[in-house]
Amino acid sequence: MSLSACSRIKGYFPDKEKDYQLTSEIPELQVPEDLSDNAIQHKQNVEINSPSFNQQKTKQSKPTKATKKPVIYVDLVEYSGGATRIRIEDTLERTWRTVGKALSRNSIEITNRSESESIYYVQYDADFKEFKDGSLWDEAMFIFGSDPANEKEFKIRLAENGSLTEIIVLDRNDSPLSKGPGLKLLNLLYKTIKDDLSNTN
Repeated sequence: MSLSACSRIKGYFPDKEKDYQLTSEIPELQVPEDLSDNAIQHKQNVEINSPSFNQQKTKQSKPTKATKKPVIYVDLVEYSGGATRIRIEDTLERTWRTVGKALSRNSIEITNRSESESIYYVQYDADFKEFKDGSLWDEAMFIFGSDPANEKEFKIRLAENGSLTEIIVLDRNDSPLSKGPGLKLLNLLYKTIKDDLSNTN
């Protein structure tokens, strides 16, 4: 009888370990009141509804105002007794880069430059028309119509005048130009610089 009872007991326990067969049921775990689910949930609600939490949340949710860039003053000044010029309310160093960008955008060839003297040497054709991808006639006019001999050498000089920087177009003999191709070049630079600065700001 004892052998048969033992075999029956072992049949209920697959691992047949003695410690496992002789174990007793562990009593139910007693959770302290301050660690129960109700206590933890109540503590979270108190912290979320507390004034310090709401104040911190309000501070973080305030949107930051975007800072506006200052508008740069640009003007084309005509003198009755002097050369027409562009005036920019900016430093000489930044205006130098602005003029270089304007020349590049209009495909004006820069043959030389002297940053120490603040002079760009350029080749410019006042009658040149920008090529547009259109008919075969337009392509033929672009190839055969433009004459490199029409390009003339100009100097673009920058000079500081107080808090402003002035831009003047000169001929190859350093004479300021206020009419003809020189004035057309100055007007082209003025429009390009003004559009560029307005889009940047």
